Amino acid sequence: MILNTPTPRQVLRLYRDLLRYGKQLQFTDKGYFCQRIRKEFKQAKSIENKEDINFYFEKMAILILHARQQVKLLCLLHTNKVISCNKHTLDSSRVPKLNEDDLDEQFVRGSGPGGQAVNKTNNCVVLQHKPTGIVVKCHHSRLQDENRKLAREMLITKLDNLLNGKLSIDEQKKAIQEKKSNEKARRQRKLRELKAKWKENEGIT
Repeated sequence: MILNTPTPRQVLRLYRDLLRYGKQLQFTDKGYFCQRIRKEFKQAKSIENKEDINFYFEKMAILILHARQQVKLLCLLHTNKVISCNKHTLDSSRVPKLNEDDLDEQFVRGSGPGGQAVNKTNNCVVLQHKPTGIVVKCHHSRLQDENRKLAREMLITKLDNLLNGKLSIDEQKKAIQEKKSNEKARRQRKLRELKAKWKENEGIT
């Protein structure tokens, strides 16, 4: 309860704080909030009774308290999001290792744009994994050494998917992405529910 009538400076500071915090709101219509604040302060200019002045000042102070709580809640949600993202780590312990003795490597001519550097040089790599029969072909680069490296990476990915199934790196990435999408949808649904509840309490249709 305010014992002394607020000074014009206190009122102006409260007005500015309310508008400033209103711009950071996420669970409330920002435009409506700022419009309501301006309307309330404009109507309160003609009030002379000290009790009424204190009442309106306290009313605005409660609004800014709610605004600060929303900002804190938003920061908390963001922090939890960052922490949850850091927990998404990939388990690469099961990724198979390539044995060069199990590989059958061939170099063939490539095709496509690039002129003689592509069409008249054997820089396209065809790599076969003898135990499984998996074949990959790589012609992403004009450099043969780069294509050899990329071909082995492609072969490891195929072997990982074949041998480890849902525990493979690709499947782990898909599971993490799906979890992130579900979490994002849950947060958005929560925001809509909070906003709808706030509008209901304010009597907004």
